[in-house]
Amino acid sequence: MNGARALQRLADPWRNGRWRPGVQLAAAVAIAWCVATALHLPESFWAVMSVLIVMRPSAGSTLDAGWDRVRGTAAGALSGMAGVWLQHHGAQPIATTLALVVLLAFASASVPGMRSAPVAALIILSAGGIPGHSPLQVALLRMVQIGIGVGVALVVSTVMSEYHAGARFDEGCAALLRGIARRMSASRRPTDAGEIERIQAGTRAALVRLAALAGSADLEARWWRRGGTSGSYRDKARLAARIFQDATVLDRVFRLAPGTQAEAAQAAGAAIAGMADALEGKPAPSDLDELARCAAQASSGEGASNALLAAPLNLLLDDLRRLQTTLAARPPA
Repeated sequence: MNGARALQRLADPWRNGRWRPGVQLAAAVAIAWCVATALHLPESFWAVMSVLIVMRPSAGSTLDAGWDRVRGTAAGALSGMAGVWLQHHGAQPIATTLALVVLLAFASASVPGMRSAPVAALIILSAGGIPGHSPLQVALLRMVQIGIGVGVALVVSTVMSEYHAGARFDEGCAALLRGIARRMSASRRPTDAGEIERIQAGTRAALVRLAALAGSADLEARWWRRGGTSGSYRDKARLAARIFQDATVLDRVFRLAPGTQAEAAQAAGAAIAGMADALEGKPAPSDLDELARCAAQASSGEGASNALLAAPLNLLLDDLRRLQTTLAARPPA
């Protein structure tokens, strides 16, 4: 039985597609080593080390995190070159290395893009001698090898990416909106305060992940020159958060007058579900008309329940219309 479970664990990555990042990283390592070897660079494995530091499973995440690492690596390599120059002109090697690495480590705590700078500087400053090469030439060779590793990682992760951030964002945002729509249109909503809080906490966590993914998707779109204005995915993430807030307020209003707002709840749920369909590339939703009718009826009607219902319905309608406009303006994939 234990053997069967062990075999199942070994086979799971291949059945579930989790092998792809490993193949992607292995290919990048092999290509970086081959490029460095073809250029007859000594100590070719420094290019491999750069791949291992920079590599990410997707194009968007590699471009997002990788570009920061490119800038940090370049800053660290240039600082290392300056340190080697100072050592060449008489500076004490240990003191120079320690001072530069400490300064870059302090900068990396304040500027996220500088996190790889101390590592790159240490690689340059700790370079041993190579016969026939001066210390400055050795430092330059290390800088070239770092550049090869970073460049190969970016190219391989873009060409062989496990997923594209834009498509992953749309899928995640559609799933989030569809969950909100189900809870909105359900005839029996959760009444336990703990369960409600768990649902809302899970939704807020999903919104945080979507916001992070939106940044990668926007960078990916700019890299491939896709998309209209920059920040379109961030705009969708902000609108999804506002729709969640609108739905939360609307749900509280429904609880104040249970059983009397079924029509509005169904219209709101159908409108949000239709927007989820639009995010997945399905035909544009037509359910906003029903939601607009309910919002107008609540605004013009009398009674305390209508007065409470009018504002959140109109806010939800306004945010859904903005999201609909954003989706209509995006170019085809």
